[in-house]
Amino acid sequence: MSEGQANLGAFLALEMNRLTQAADEARRSRAARDKGLLEERPREAARLRAASASSLEHSRVSALEIAPRPLASDRVLRGTTITGGEDEEKRRRLPEVGAGAAKRPRPSGDTVSSSDVIGRGAPLMSRARALAQGYQPAVVKVVSYAHGAARASATANYVDREDALLETPDGAELKGRVEINAEIADWAKDFEPRKESQDVGPVRFQVMGLKDTPADRQTLKDAMSAAFAGHRYAFRIDALKDGAIEARAVVAFAGTIVEGEEVTRERFYVTARQVGAVEGFAERIFAPKSEARMKARIEEATGIGQHRIVLEPGAPGNGSSSVVDRLTRLQERGAAISDSDALLDNPSAIQAESRAWRRDLRSFKPRDTMHLIISTKAGVDVDAFKSAVRGFVHEQFAEHKFMFGVHTDKTEAGHVHAHVIVAVRNVEGVKIHPGPPDFRHWRETFAEHAQMQGLKIVATSAAERASSQSYGPRDKAIVEAADHPRPGREARDRAYAGDPANKTLIDKARRRIEIARTNPIRVPTSERQLAVANDSASTWRQLAREEPQSATASALAQRMLFSQAAGQAIATLVNQALITQTTRTSAMSITAAQMGSDLKLLNEAVDKLGAVLPADTRAAFFERSGRYLEKPAARVDMQREFEAKSSQAVLAPVVEEAARIARVDQREAISAQRVMERVVGRRVEAAANPVPASARDIDRSRVIVREAERTTVDEQARVHAALEAQRLLAANSTAPLAASLAVDARLEALRREQMEKLRQISAEKEAAGKATALESEQ
Repeated sequence: MSEGQANLGAFLALEMNRLTQAADEARRSRAARDKGLLEERPREAARLRAASASSLEHSRVSALEIAPRPLASDRVLRGTTITGGEDEEKRRRLPEVGAGAAKRPRPSGDTVSSSDVIGRGAPLMSRARALAQGYQPAVVKVVSYAHGAARASATANYVDREDALLETPDGAELKGRVEINAEIADWAKDFEPRKESQDVGPVRFQVMGLKDTPADRQTLKDAMSAAFAGHRYAFRIDALKDGAIEARAVVAFAGTIVEGEEVTRERFYVTARQVGAVEGFAERIFAPKSEARMKARIEEATGIGQHRIVLEPGAPGNGSSSVVDRLTRLQERGAAISDSDALLDNPSAIQAESRAWRRDLRSFKPRDTMHLIISTKAGVDVDAFKSAVRGFVHEQFAEHKFMFGVHTDKTEAGHVHAHVIVAVRNVEGVKIHPGPPDFRHWRETFAEHAQMQGLKIVATSAAERASSQSYGPRDKAIVEAADHPRPGREARDRAYAGDPANKTLIDKARRRIEIARTNPIRVPTSERQLAVANDSASTWRQLAREEPQSATASALAQRMLFSQAAGQAIATLVNQALITQTTRTSAMSITAAQMGSDLKLLNEAVDKLGAVLPADTRAAFFERSGRYLEKPAARVDMQREFEAKSSQAVLAPVVEEAARIARVDQREAISAQRVMERVVGRRVEAAANPVPASARDIDRSRVIVREAERTTVDEQARVHAALEAQRLLAANSTAPLAASLAVDARLEALRREQMEKLRQISAEKEAAGKATALESEQ
């Protein structure tokens, strides 16, 4: 057994043993909990036993699912939402605590000692213990950024409700659209003065006097190539009714011009020009400098006068989504061609082209305001939650302008949330650029304020619970518009959903929402994620042993064990594939057969581990592990091809000898055929001019004819065998020649030479295998 096989076998045995032990611990914990509840609350114990009996019957490693908590009778629906319906994100299937989970939070008037607060820097065990005691994770996330006063006002007016007035840093409540817009207008004085970059736009390109001929079409292409030199672009050429031609192009406005060692960056700009003194219409044109550069390059490259060139830009767009939109419109009336000669005639080709353009766009989009959502499960004291949000934003964004409001319209969907709108630039002009450490700090800060208000909320990360990635409001809006067209926009929403170009986008959004709802176990892939999974698994196992009555501790211990095992399997796959598929310490090279054996073992290990994972996690595990198995599989194919070429090189003399024998036999067959033809010719002449001959002469003539015929037949048979041997060896020199082809001594010698070389190749491979096996044993 190779070292890689031994390591994988040991790893698999260890993981299976750990999973089995975890299942036994979970069963014992549930049994102990049920026994305790039986003495204290018989009805509750019976309910829990009924809830878990089914899962224990079908699998020793299934996670416990607790029925959702019933809605409180005092909840009131308030306000409306943009899309309506339930928010599936808050129905994630994380384990919840059993008995005592629905206790009302401490009133906001109660005081909480700072020693009771699980705040910043709290150890993992403290956070885990809090979750096991019924605390919920703190949720603070950025849902969008906006540029300009108009977008900020739109967001603020959406947040504004009759029962959820927006509150400012000085405690004032903004009542109505007028006050909100006035507040945002005051913010706008510090907004970014720059506009978003013009990244891409359509262009009508025409050279006057060109007709619909192959030569003129090529001239038009050359003119475009000169005009857009250094820029990404795509185009189609249309024939007009009068016989003229024009190009419809989509151009990336940012480009890089390389002339020798000099590299120059440029960007085209589109501006507006007023048309008509009375009507005041505006048309889009290229900025004078941009247009002058393009026309000068065309004239220099083609000799076409600038007065014949027409460049009419359309509305510019920002970002890669605009590239997809413009390219999709371009190919609606015919297939388009990119500057790299790629055919753009379907959504997949357009998406690929958009990705190729992304790096060259040099896109810029200012951020003036940031929109956060702070969420908690329904059932909390709303006033306490609002006080916690107030304390958080005043501490975290003290140097920024902000406003916030609390919405309770999603209580039926399972949560209450606050919207916070923050000016990203503070009083000193410094902008917020949040990253993972900032979000972690924000969750910790909010959790401290929530706990001071008596709310059972603790800062923890999704990785510590193996939670899958959430989805954003954009995903929900996309799916809602596709499934439930909005009033007044039904036709547009149906056209959007029916457009094949949007199918991938809608499917991905739907998939993210489904993942957030089912919340499959997250599989760690990086070293950092795996380290978190290892620590969390160890912590939850210890907590499950200390508190066997806690359903949350038992379920999360099991969940983290699955995550840890899957992540470790991926890491093992990567490391073992690298070790077993690249090099060995032996001087003998690894063979394709050995590599194939290791790959087979890797696949078997993945199948066995995947079989014990929960169904929703199994699919993600197989998908990710399959990506890593593709590389060693490709290496096996490459090694087989290399070995085949090496064998063919050894057998090359045999192939050459077969070709030589075939040529010699063909020449001899031709000579025999000519002899036969002369003999037959003489017999014909003799029959036409009969001359008395003796019986001996007649017999001698007959013998000569028979010998000539026999020689011709034999030579033709040898030619056929030689040509067949040459063909077979040229197709696959490692396939042994059949004994039936050795019709003469030369072909028999050729066959023996091939067999000898094949035995040598086989002996070398066997020696390499024995050497590798000996190294593994040592």
